[in-house]
This record gives sequence, structure tokens and C-alpha cells, in this order.
Amino acid sequence: MNFLNFVCPPLPYYVIGGEHIYRPGDTHERRVTRNVFDLLYVQSGCLWMEQEPLHAEIPAGHFFILTPDTPHKGSRVCTEKTAAFWLHFYTAGEYSLSEEFIPDCTARRATPKFYYSPQTFTLSVPRSGSIPEPERAKAERYLQRMNLVSFSRYTQKKSFPSVTRTPYELQTDFLNFLELLYAPYCSGYEKESIAAIIRGFLDSHYMEPVSLTRLARQYSYSTSHLIRCFNQAYQISPMQYLKKRRIEQAARLLLETDLSVHEIGERVGLRIPSYFIRQFKQETGFTPAQYRAARPAAALPDSE
Repeated sequence: MNFLNFVCPPLPYYVIGGEHIYRPGDTHERRVTRNVFDLLYVQSGCLWMEQEPLHAEIPAGHFFILTPDTPHKGSRVCTEKTAAFWLHFYTAGEYSLSEEFIPDCTARRATPKFYYSPQTFTLSVPRSGSIPEPERAKAERYLQRMNLVSFSRYTQKKSFPSVTRTPYELQTDFLNFLELLYAPYCSGYEKESIAAIIRGFLDSHYMEPVSLTRLARQYSYSTSHLIRCFNQAYQISPMQYLKKRRIEQAARLLLETDLSVHEIGERVGLRIPSYFIRQFKQETGFTPAQYRAARPAAALPDSE
């Protein structure tokens, strides 16, 4: 999965950061970071990391984000002196992984119904990539200001530089740094239609409870406007598209896995077995059990 998608509020929260100097022949240790994400940015040299199923070569100017509670380790030794910044950050909210960037970069109208409730949005951050050359010096300034712990393999000593930033300033530096990671992706979506944005959201969140009310609240449009825009773009309503997306994924799981019908319904967001079976039969003409029994003769439903 190439993107981390944070449902905000709350915003991701900086915990601690530092710098690590590796000698030629050194490698990143194998470990698990509990509860926190671990972001690595290489200033000079190169690191090689793996966290299944991802394997990353991280040269100078590149970054890689490791997810919580899953083992990671260096996959190759450093061939030259390598300086890398690291920072741990946390979210108290929900997050998901996706193959594609989820655009949520459109300006939203202010409406009276939002005077007293926060508007949620998705912050989509790439797990790996490079920071554009013109922005690198700025990125490294932010990281240096968040450097609270330094360790050198050459001296085998850990140091704690004097803190010159307040907690508020550290959080601000962190959010400014994150912006450098996702801004290049946002720029390509500034004029994207609300229909395409909704479709991207449904493609990545079909396994969750989704309603028109939730979409309207999240994107600050009326439900009728969302339905009209989506119909104009795809000749189908958002909820009809969601149903087709769920059934398509369920059909694939029935053909490609031995998961039970109940487990598959859970995975595609249709958690009541009787409702899942009824929806599946309406879309394909088969019950899930009949569809699986007919494999591989049964064809997958067409995706939009």
C-alpha cells in the first residue's frame, strides 16, 4: 500500500525525532515500533529497508514511512556513511492504506449547518518518495528543529541537543514537513470534480459504513448535489456505485480465497449475512455459495 490516509480531526501528532549516523557496513536494526509511525528521511548516503510487503531503497532526499506494530528491518548494509533523520508520530484517529492517493484538496463552502460541528477530511500521505529538490533545504530545516535525539555509530554515543522549540512549535514544524510530502500530489487534483473525489473515497472505504449523509458532511455539499454530480459523471448514483464496488470485491474473494461467506461480507462492508446474500444475488444472479460452487465458470461482475 503506497499511501496512508488519515481521517481528520484529529491531525497526526509528532512524538519525537532525531538523527542517526550509519557507518559503511551498518544496517538498520530489526524492531517493532508500538503505536507510532516511524518516518525515515535520508540526508546523505542510502538506507535499504523492508516492512512486508514493501522493500525500499532510500537514497538522499527520499523518505519512507513505517507503520505501527509491524516488524521492520534493514534489508542491506550501508555502502557509505549515511545520515538519516527519523521521527515518530501518532494518530488517535482512524487511518487506512491505499494504492492510490485519495484527493481531498478541494476548497469547501461554509454553510450554517457546520457552524457547530467539525468538518472531517482525509489527509493522504505517501509512504515513500522524494522531496522535490527546491523544497529539500526547507524539509531538512524542519527535521533539524525536531531533532531531539542524535546517535552516531562512529562514537556509539547518544546525545540530546538542547531543545529550542516549544511543543506547539514542534507540532507546527511537523505539519509543515508533512505538507511537503503530500503537496505534490494535491496540485494535480485542484480542479478535479467532486464526483471523482467521491469515487476515490468509495474505492478506498467500501469496507466501512458509508452513507450519503456521511459524504455530504465530509465534503460540505448537499446530498442532492452529490447525487446529481456523480450521476452526470458516471451514470450511476454514489450508493449504487458503492454496492457494485462491494459486490465486485466480494466476488473476487469468493473465487480467490477460502474465506467464509460471513467473513467476506465483513470485509466488504456488508456485515449482516442475510443482507449480503440478498445484495449479491441481486447483482450477480447467484447466491455467494452458488457463485463459489460455479467457479471458475462464473464471470466477475463488470466494474465501472
